[in-house]
Amino acid sequence: MLDVALFKKAIDQSKSHLTYLHLYFQGEPFLHPEFTELISYAHKAGIFTATSTNAHYLSEENVNKTIASGLKQLIVSMDGITQEVYQDYRIGGKLAKVQEGLSLLVEKRRDSGQNFPRIVLQFLVTGKNEHQIPALQNWAYNVGVDELQLKTTQVYNFENGSPLIPKAEKYSRYVKAKNGKWQLKKKIENKCWRMWQGAVITWDGKMVPCCFDKDASHVMGNIQEKPIEEIWKNVHYDKFRQQLLRDRTQIDICKNCTE
Repeated sequence: MLDVALFKKAIDQSKSHLTYLHLYFQGEPFLHPEFTELISYAHKAGIFTATSTNAHYLSEENVNKTIASGLKQLIVSMDGITQEVYQDYRIGGKLAKVQEGLSLLVEKRRDSGQNFPRIVLQFLVTGKNEHQIPALQNWAYNVGVDELQLKTTQVYNFENGSPLIPKAEKYSRYVKAKNGKWQLKKKIENKCWRMWQGAVITWDGKMVPCCFDKDASHVMGNIQEKPIEEIWKNVHYDKFRQQLLRDRTQIDICKNCTE
């Protein structure tokens, strides 16, 4: 529940050079009572805004506010094309509600005569839903989304395998090694463009390196105490970047990253 004043402070400090803002980090953004107001503030500052949702809150009121807010891209997560498969990963989720909200958004956007927000349907491919991809592709085409993204799944403690690892290697971040253990398909290199391209600010103002720091274990500073520019250039951030360039495998949040 990001404080509106804190959000505006972050935008005001960065709007001269910030081009892309993803309003989402480990939560459902539409639970924020003033979420579309946050979007509008950034949009009016000339910033490309995007967000990601589970689509359970795409009511007619929220859809209308979203279209009016200036949001440029909306990612809708739907990890199954039947309720049984969908709820296996999205525990407590209702597929019918997701499909209803998404269809309403497409319809309302068409009626408005606008091209935005661009609607991306995102499917997290797992070993339990990969067989549904053909049906998903047909549904996405029929409903009229702008893009369908098949995303690889991050699996914790993947070394010993997991039902979430897809059988089709092209949808997996992991491959089986000769010793029978699972390993990352892509070798971790001592570089990362994210460290010089952007950062994540949590609801309470903590500035962390990237979206893989899900628990904010690498806090570089807090924008409630210091300006963004000062945090970006501080010694702590510089040491983190230098460690990444020396040996990225020693950084815990990098060990499951595909970048």
